Amino acid sequence: MTIGRLLGPGLLACAMACAQTFPADYRTDDSTVVSRLRSLLDSMAGSGHSEGGLERLVSVPANRVYRQLDAQARVAALQTTLPLVKQIVMSDAVLGAHDQKIALQLGAVNHGLRLPPPGPDPKARLKEMERQISANPAVMGNEKFMQEFLDLQQRLGSAGLEKSMDQLLPFFTKPMAEVKEDVQGHRQTLAHVAPGVNKCLDDAAALETANPERFRLQAFRCVANGYTEAYGKTLSEAEADKVRKERAQQLYDRHCGKAVVRTTLEQFVRTAKTVDFDAQTATRGGVQVFTDPKYEKRSNLWKLIYRNGKEPTEVAVQFATAWLAELTPPPAPAPVAAKPASAVKAAPAKAAPKK
Repeated sequence: MTIGRLLGPGLLACAMACAQTFPADYRTDDSTVVSRLRSLLDSMAGSGHSEGGLERLVSVPANRVYRQLDAQARVAALQTTLPLVKQIVMSDAVLGAHDQKIALQLGAVNHGLRLPPPGPDPKARLKEMERQISANPAVMGNEKFMQEFLDLQQRLGSAGLEKSMDQLLPFFTKPMAEVKEDVQGHRQTLAHVAPGVNKCLDDAAALETANPERFRLQAFRCVANGYTEAYGKTLSEAEADKVRKERAQQLYDRHCGKAVVRTTLEQFVRTAKTVDFDAQTATRGGVQVFTDPKYEKRSNLWKLIYRNGKEPTEVAVQFATAWLAELTPPPAPAPVAAKPASAVKAAPAKAAPKK
């Protein structure tokens, strides 16, 4: 499951639900607001785009009032309600509930590790290089080109192994009964591919009662090795512990509440900068459409921002930009490069004592 990008105006819809300036008939109670904001985080952390999540958020009753306001009133409403949205979204209750959810579903846990950001996905570059080879096979004679091609293939293979291990991370967060059930499923899958897994898991079973946490680690190691030994890679217990913590931290950094909010705000700000608020519309067949066909091809996010209006959107963008500045993670420490032996100066020899 990879982080999705929920459309930015969903956040604005949540703001409208929080508005205390709207008539009482259109307000929602605090528990409803919190549940909708939790749904926001869940939708953003889901796979792919979630139009349904946006529609659910837009359906809050307060939004019906918001759509009837003019630009000046919308600006005032946003200035009042956006801080309330931020306060709820960033509360320990909402973020904590989201952390629990991704821990159970993904095994994503914050171990406090500072890891460098992941590099670019090698798939796009590899696909481009394959296209070049197909168009001009002579390029394979370029040693530098082919070395990059082979390196990318190796990185892609490693990424596949990492994803296989990611699927095992819930071993450390699920209830023990579910872990045992999952382990049994992997045992059956690997029975004919990696026979050694059965013995490894049998040995680990002895720890289930005496040392449950070590049982989880051993089960992870046994199953992971079953999937990777075909590639000539196996993990010791210490290596398995290191890998699972690093992979869990990477998943947490990508799927935690602050990360998905940051992704959503970034998309909102980026898209808002491209909206042409002077675009003309016309009614055709009872439906409001853009007179310029290229705008009809724009995303729902683009069109929702257009309908929100220029001045209200400027307020939302300014607020989102300031919020993003608070959410931007500090840069990971750069790895310290080891100095080559030739660059290390030898200490001057001590002078021989005078006789």
